[in-house]
Amino acid sequence: MGIFRSLREALAGEGDRALDDAERERVESVRNALAYGDVEARWNAIRAAGELGDAFIDPLISALNDEHWIVRRGAAQTLAKIGAPAVPPLVEMLGCEDESVRREVVQAFTLIGDTSVESLVRALSRDQPAIREGAARILGELGAQGAVAPLVEALKDREPGVRREAAFALKLIGHPDAVAPLIDLLGDESGSVRIAAAEALCALGDSAIEPMIAALAHPRPELRQRAGLALASIGTPAVDALVAALGHEDPLVRQGAAEVLGRIGDSRAIPGLIRLLGDQVRNVRQESVRALSKLGYPAISPLVSAFREGDVVVQNCAMEALWLIGGPAVRPLVDLLDDQNPDVRRRTALLLGEMGDPAATDALTRVLGDPAPAVRREAFEALEKIRNREQERISSPPKAGRGGKGSAGTSPGSRKKADTL
Repeated sequence: MGIFRSLREALAGEGDRALDDAERERVESVRNALAYGDVEARWNAIRAAGELGDAFIDPLISALNDEHWIVRRGAAQTLAKIGAPAVPPLVEMLGCEDESVRREVVQAFTLIGDTSVESLVRALSRDQPAIREGAARILGELGAQGAVAPLVEALKDREPGVRREAAFALKLIGHPDAVAPLIDLLGDESGSVRIAAAEALCALGDSAIEPMIAALAHPRPELRQRAGLALASIGTPAVDALVAALGHEDPLVRQGAAEVLGRIGDSRAIPGLIRLLGDQVRNVRQESVRALSKLGYPAISPLVSAFREGDVVVQNCAMEALWLIGGPAVRPLVDLLDDQNPDVRRRTALLLGEMGDPAATDALTRVLGDPAPAVRREAFEALEKIRNREQERISSPPKAGRGGKGSAGTSPGSRKKADTL
């Protein structure tokens, strides 16, 4: 380290003093060590160069390509110490094809901090996609609030990698101005971009909920679906707003809100979903049925009440939801076989027959003596269905991993979910 110590001493005087031949030789020694020395020599030269100033920026930039990671890391840290003068060449290095080099460049920028923001914002307009992509990434790492508008503009970049990194950056910055553009990005042709947009919207939380609920009525079905998936990922914090949306004037919003609430599975949604069983729009009613069936046991009692007391439309929807829930709903329905209203007893017998659960056999057998002929007929047919289903089950055992509709303890409403973004 004698060379480097004497060099620092030589350069400690006034900045405009010309170097004599000996000092120039020492500077050249440092340059040579950076370029041609062994690992230890290069590492020592990097530490010395950091104290010597701007003249060593170019050799340090070259050292970012070193084969040894410790030299690359040291070069990045030393460039960060030099600060603002090192920013322009570091921006150029964002275009390097080597990921390990770009990683060190990002490290250098994060250490330099806010003084690099202006240069990085300008880099979002560079011709090289890798530079634009890297600049967006670093602006996010820096949490650069002043870069929100340029990053929102970068969401329209022709390169998907730039759009993706801009979305991730806006996720880290967390500014509400990014919500609407990110929702539009849910319709992007690139899957990775859509995922980045959805993650950003989830991270934005409360500020993104109402706009995404509005997006449930978007003209593009795939964007409606992705907005719903993002809301479901936000989860519990979105429930109150989604419950309120069950009363929205647009049926697409009501339908989408019901679907999301079914995914989230919060029992606070049950009263609102029960009300939707009487909605004028069939798709809304059907989504409410599916949501209630996913909510399972907590929804059974309200559904039984709707099945018993609602109008014809509500009764049929409640009946379907209970059928989808399956086994857990059998016991509450068996109790309805003693209801004073013969039509309730008749419909209950019919539903129990469709569910096909042997647990209802004894109760249905008692109803064979019901004073109402229609109830007796439905009870008889229900028992026949249960008996036939049991015989089929015994003669043809279900394959592993597959269940039958209405079997005890099995939800017959299992459906494939389209969860991809």
